[in-house]
Amino acid sequence: MGLSTDAGIWYTVFGIFWPRKTAEKGKIMGKNAEYIQRVMGYVEENVPVIQSILADRKDLCNEFLKNVQGKELDKILLFGIGSSYNAGLMVKPLLESALQMDVLVASPAMYEQLCRSRSFDNALLIAASQSGKSAATIDVVKELKAKGAFVVGLTGNLESPLAKESSAAVDIHCGEEKSSVMTKGVLATAMMMAMIGLEYGAASGRVSQKDYDKIMADFNFIASHMRENLSLTKEWCAANVKDWSQYRSFSLISNIDSTGTTLEIALKVMESIFLPSDSFEVEEYLHGPHLLLSRKEAALLQLDSVSMDHEKLSRIHSFLREKNAPSYQITQEGVPGFTKDSLKICSVQNGLLDFAEFLPVLQVWSISLWEYFDQHGLDEFEMPGDLSGALATKVK
Repeated sequence: MGLSTDAGIWYTVFGIFWPRKTAEKGKIMGKNAEYIQRVMGYVEENVPVIQSILADRKDLCNEFLKNVQGKELDKILLFGIGSSYNAGLMVKPLLESALQMDVLVASPAMYEQLCRSRSFDNALLIAASQSGKSAATIDVVKELKAKGAFVVGLTGNLESPLAKESSAAVDIHCGEEKSSVMTKGVLATAMMMAMIGLEYGAASGRVSQKDYDKIMADFNFIASHMRENLSLTKEWCAANVKDWSQYRSFSLISNIDSTGTTLEIALKVMESIFLPSDSFEVEEYLHGPHLLLSRKEAALLQLDSVSMDHEKLSRIHSFLREKNAPSYQITQEGVPGFTKDSLKICSVQNGLLDFAEFLPVLQVWSISLWEYFDQHGLDEFEMPGDLSGALATKVK
C-alpha cells in the first residue's frame, strides 16, 4: 500500500485505489475554517521560504559576519521563548557537530542557571523573537551584551526593540505571518540559526568547504522534495483523521536530536485543539509514559529517523501494532507512500537536518487534526483569557 509509481495521480488506502483530492470533496466548513486554511497556507509557504533562505544566506548574514570578523568565539547560545526556544533545540545538533563548539539552548527562565558556571565574554548569542518584542528576551539580551557577548537579534522586524538592542540584527526572512500559531516562522528561525552558525563556521575556518557544501546540498534536497512530502502527508491525514479525533491525548516520541521538533508540535496540538500532548525522547518514553496507552483514548506518534534509534523505534511500533495499540509513525525508511499506521517520506537521510524534513510534515498533521476538530465542533471550549496580556510579556 502507498503512493503508486504513476506520477502520483492515484494513491492507495487500505488496498483500495482512490483518486487524489477525493478526500477533500464535500468538506464540512467549521467556524474557524478560513483562519485554519490560512495557517495551512503558511505551512505550504515553508517551501519558497526555505528555498529563499538558502539562496540568500550570504546576503542575510553579511552584516553579522562583518561585525563579528576577527572575534574568537568559544560558545553559542541559542535563546528564545516557546517556538523560538524549540527552534534552537532543533538546530543545536547540527551546529555542535559542524562547528565543534558548545551550543547551549536557553529561555529567559534559564538565564540565572546559565550564569552560575559560565562566562559569556566570547559567546555568540543568537536571540530569536519573530515580533522582536519579547520583554523577557530583550532583558536578557541587555544583560548578556553588557557581559561581553556578541548578540545577534534574529527577528522578523528589523525596527523592533530586539533589533535595536542587538550587536547585529538579522531578518528571519519568512515574510508576514498573521497568526498566533507560529508555523513557517519556526522553520525559518531554525534555518536562520543554522545559516548564521554555518556562515560563521565557513568564514572562520571551523567548517571545511567540503562539509559546508555537503550540508547545503542536503538542505537543497530537502527543500526540493518538501512539497511532495506535504502533499503525501495531507493524503495520509485525510485517511486517518476521523480515527485520530477519537483520542484525548497524544504522545510524540523521537530520538534525542529531534526532541525540539516533537516539543514544537505537541505545543501546537495543545494551542489549537486543547488536547494534552507531550514529547519524549524514546528511552524516556519507555520508562513510564507508555503506560498511557492502556487508556484507549491515548495515542502515540513517533518520528523514525534512519540516523539514530531507528531499529529501536521500529521494534516499538511493530510491537504496539501487534497489540492493537494506537501507534503511528512517520519514517524515512522505504519508498515514499503510506499505510494506515505509517507515513514514509522522501528523505535525504542526514540526521542532523531531520528538523527541516519532519517539522513541516508534523505541522500538516497537527493542522489536519485542528481542521477536523473545528469542522465537528470538538474544540468549542471557553478559554480562560490571555496570560500574555496579564503578564505583559511584550514590549511596545
